[in-house]
Amino acid sequence: MAESLAVKQGPNTKKLIIGWIVTILLPCLVMLLPVNEIMTAQLKLYLAITLVAVLFFVFEQVNSTVVALLLPIAYVLILKAPAEAVYRPWSMSILWMLVGGFLLANVMERVGLLRRIAYKCILLTGASYKGIIWGIALAGVVIFLLMPNDNAAVPIAALAYGICLSLNLKKGPESAGIMLAAALAAMLPGCFLFNTGVFMQFSLGEAVTGPLTMGWFEWLYHCFPNAFYYVALFFVIIKMFGKNANMNGKEYFAAEYKAMGKITNDEKRVLVDIAILMAFIFSNPIHHIDVLWGFAVIPFFMYFPGLQVADGEDLKNVNWGMIIFGGGCLSIGTVAGVMGFGDLISQAIVPVIEGRSYTFVLFLVYIGYFVLNFIMTPMAITVTFTLPLAQVAMDIGMNPVALYILMGNASDQILLPYEVVLWLVYFSFGMMHMKDFIKFMSVKTVINMLFMFLFMIPWWKISGFLTL
Repeated sequence: MAESLAVKQGPNTKKLIIGWIVTILLPCLVMLLPVNEIMTAQLKLYLAITLVAVLFFVFEQVNSTVVALLLPIAYVLILKAPAEAVYRPWSMSILWMLVGGFLLANVMERVGLLRRIAYKCILLTGASYKGIIWGIALAGVVIFLLMPNDNAAVPIAALAYGICLSLNLKKGPESAGIMLAAALAAMLPGCFLFNTGVFMQFSLGEAVTGPLTMGWFEWLYHCFPNAFYYVALFFVIIKMFGKNANMNGKEYFAAEYKAMGKITNDEKRVLVDIAILMAFIFSNPIHHIDVLWGFAVIPFFMYFPGLQVADGEDLKNVNWGMIIFGGGCLSIGTVAGVMGFGDLISQAIVPVIEGRSYTFVLFLVYIGYFVLNFIMTPMAITVTFTLPLAQVAMDIGMNPVALYILMGNASDQILLPYEVVLWLVYFSFGMMHMKDFIKFMSVKTVINMLFMFLFMIPWWKISGFLTL
């Protein structure tokens, strides 16, 4: 039995040992770099400390929330970085937006609003297999309009899993199609609809770009070609996984929707709160207040008389670990600006790409993300490279917001589920084979690349969005 246990633990132990060796060795090598006018002793120490944290995120030897808590402290105590720079992320709207976003998602799930929207959309599209896929696609757009981030991704995954079980689907192509459609619906509408995720990059690169913002209609104007990319992926799912599907779930979804009864007062209160939030977003050209503060404040209206529907459990169930993780990651960017990390990377890269087209530069970034996704999480890549790449963009006269949008698209192009946590969540429900996942994600990556470089970037050139 002991031998059997050792065999089971062997690969994990080997991986753990390799992780620790790399995590210790690479920062030590950084500390051996010669000091000069560009690579100062303080910048070298910053790189070593940051590399330790990033490698912890990659190899997962230590809980990521713990690392995110300790990293800013290390910047203050070891690097002697100014505390106002280290903890500046906690004065930004982005972290408080996440709190409000998670709260809104929790309440929407608890009162049944997410299920009501999904069931209604599926009934509208016919509830055949093809209808279920298009219904999920439509529901994703509606939910993202109400809540422009992927905070509802996990509840939508559970909903899709429940649909598979209710339709007696086993692990196979049909169930894979439903789970993959749900994942797309939860995460991808932000490629063309207003997406609060880009504001994290705004914050990470602010030290070199200055404050940036973007409105709802402005985002749609610059990103609308991606709407066709979104639709194309659901066509692919139907063709790839629905060939032999012969089902009709109309009775099931009609019964489930009927069982929910008329829309409840709690659901109405949530919709009123969302309406206030949407009004705040659309009126941004008038009040000029950072829209993220709306997400940070307005969901809490649901604790006050008149709109009271949220309770203590909704706030307790906020993903506080993710909030802390986000704060730690953002501190990498704020401290990088103080240390001059962006200037270091820019001086190394700009001479190499000088004279090259913006399309070529964006292609290099895109390919870099695709390769790095195998060994780093997209979050780790983003927090490590946003500021230096923003510096490069500024130095060559390219709009950093265009760069951020491309980075967001590239970060989602993966082949294996472990590369992105949310994709892993959907895969972990056990309703799809690895071969089906890889096949679809390979096609998805090719389609995304074609849309980005044949449609999106040419549109940016025509509209003048690509240049400062």
